[in-house]
Amino acid sequence: MSLLEVVGLRTEIETRGGRVRPVDDVSFSVAAGETLGLVGESGSGKTMTGMSIIRLLPPGGAVVGGSVRFDGVDLTALDDDGVRRLRGNDIAMISQDPMTSLNPTRTIGSQLREAYRIHRHGSRQEADARAVEVLELVGMPRPRERLAAFPHELSGGMRQRVMIAIGLVCEPKLLIADEPTTALDVSIQAQILELLDDLKRRLSMAVVLITHDMGVIAGHADRVAVMYGGRIVEEAPTRALFADPQHRYTEALFESMPDLELDRQVDLATIPGTPPRLVALGPGCRFAPRCRFAQDDCRSADPDLVAVGTDHEHACFHPRGTTTTADLPRRRRREVAQGAGASGPVLEVTDVHKRFELRRRGLLGPRRAVQAVSGVSLQVHAGETLGIVGESGCGKTTIGRMLVGLEQPTEGTIAFEGSSFAGMGRLAFRRRRRDLQMMFQDSAAALDPRMTVAACVAEPLVAQQVGTRAERAAVVAELLDAVGLPADAADRYPHEFSGGQRQRIAMARALALRPKVVVADEPVSALDISVQAQILNLMRSLQDRFGLTYVVISHDLSLLKYLADRIGVMYLGRLVELGTSEEVYGAPRHPYTAGLIESIPLPDPTLERGSAALGGELPSAVDPPSGCRFRTRCPRATALCAEEVPVLAPDGDLHAVACHHPLTGAQPARTPLDLQPQGSEPR
Repeated sequence: MSLLEVVGLRTEIETRGGRVRPVDDVSFSVAAGETLGLVGESGSGKTMTGMSIIRLLPPGGAVVGGSVRFDGVDLTALDDDGVRRLRGNDIAMISQDPMTSLNPTRTIGSQLREAYRIHRHGSRQEADARAVEVLELVGMPRPRERLAAFPHELSGGMRQRVMIAIGLVCEPKLLIADEPTTALDVSIQAQILELLDDLKRRLSMAVVLITHDMGVIAGHADRVAVMYGGRIVEEAPTRALFADPQHRYTEALFESMPDLELDRQVDLATIPGTPPRLVALGPGCRFAPRCRFAQDDCRSADPDLVAVGTDHEHACFHPRGTTTTADLPRRRRREVAQGAGASGPVLEVTDVHKRFELRRRGLLGPRRAVQAVSGVSLQVHAGETLGIVGESGCGKTTIGRMLVGLEQPTEGTIAFEGSSFAGMGRLAFRRRRRDLQMMFQDSAAALDPRMTVAACVAEPLVAQQVGTRAERAAVVAELLDAVGLPADAADRYPHEFSGGQRQRIAMARALALRPKVVVADEPVSALDISVQAQILNLMRSLQDRFGLTYVVISHDLSLLKYLADRIGVMYLGRLVELGTSEEVYGAPRHPYTAGLIESIPLPDPTLERGSAALGGELPSAVDPPSGCRFRTRCPRATALCAEEVPVLAPDGDLHAVACHHPLTGAQPARTPLDLQPQGSEPR
């Protein structure tokens, strides 16, 4: 028997541009203890479906048809008070963006206590105890201390854990998880997904998992519903869908995914165009304008869902496997410029440390500091792409900000083309900054909402007093064309664009001064896989066109395997491994690197769902462990690891590892690795 049954659900939203129908005749069911995955691009209706179930629609939105039955109760027939009694208690939702979902003026503890006290009527002490319990449940380090923290004091991964804890505080029967692991490190992502699976089994909880990550779906969903244009276009058990996708949109999603086996000398497949706006739609299949297999019948009629197997149905006139003349090659081969070693280093980082002072605890308390970066040395060669990977709090972004001069090292030196930043005067440093630009992780926050796109892109030119107004306008037009945006985008505002389009605007802005080095901080972390493919192809084409050097900071190891020439792995402020992408992924030497690779979710539901490869609690950067900082989580650790700091020593021509007991490097990256050294005892 189904715990949740959605039948013919229709939702409409009144907007200035017309009446939008983001959910149009959607039907599905979820049983207790089952996970249904909802996948599709931004704008496909996934999130609005979840919001419609619990009646949390934006202004002007309303459910206009269909029914939603939860545990025998029709939610569409309940009044607002009735829905509020269920929401947060029997039905909970994990929102996609914890920074905007959490109240910045209230502590974590007060936000956790709120739902418990409202629905369970517990005392303050009982609510505190429950808050600590759920924070422990989601793996929050030092949970009792976090009750007094504010959201801005936590990392992105920690904020996401708080959101999950709020959702679980009343042990709901149904959990709607909207992109619960977006922008999280693979290790944290694995732990959180494992936690949700465990809670689902223990509480017989039904889960609606909304995500664009097909690897997450493969490993954690029992059934999958693919949405496009506000409708479900294919639904099947997970294994059946991955083994034999039928709808052409589902097939295109699979083709767009980067993976560890992908040849770096081919472009990623992309889905041309953008999803429909869902306003005054005409007849025909909604995917037809973007589908290379579309025929006349696709443009004149909208296909209904038809069964093709046990519990497998799709809505496509020309499904995968039918004869067609439009079956084009998936990917175009390209020449990849190998920059490493081709010339001298354009950037040199020498024994760099960065400490951030913290407020004292009490008037006479000791001085404390976050050891964000500790003794990092590396070189970046002209024309190459250097990837930096690691968990949240490892120092990746701090390194990136120091490379472009937004932060200054506490110790050590950073030199650009042989000149140290520390020795430059203010004007000289400002001129050098033209050659060093940064793409920030959150393009929505990095672009001023009060400025047009043209003004955003031209702002670096204005700040550096480059060119006349007409010359700047010409540069803006050229850059918008280079990043694939229409000319009329110049007069619009950032909020009028999708996430992928805003990332293109951010890229155009970074290129305005014709820099030599671009530091990209999580450039595609929150984008759909089809949009990710477009941005990655664009980054590589712009690198070839403008002769760029990239430093790409990411938690997505599949992305770096495809994009980067060399990869540096960071852990708690230190660089622990450095080598070519083939060396690091094909034969990892550091146990931490091996654990990160084992944590990557693969789009293959036939693989065994093991536990998270990296367990344990991430140590504090205020008081890091002695010796090797990874030793508290490493099964290979010995007494030597606690006493001596391992040095990043070259192994072969390029591969370097900082480990007293490195792996042999003989094992493939995706097979179980023997992490135990000979003759040592596990800790």
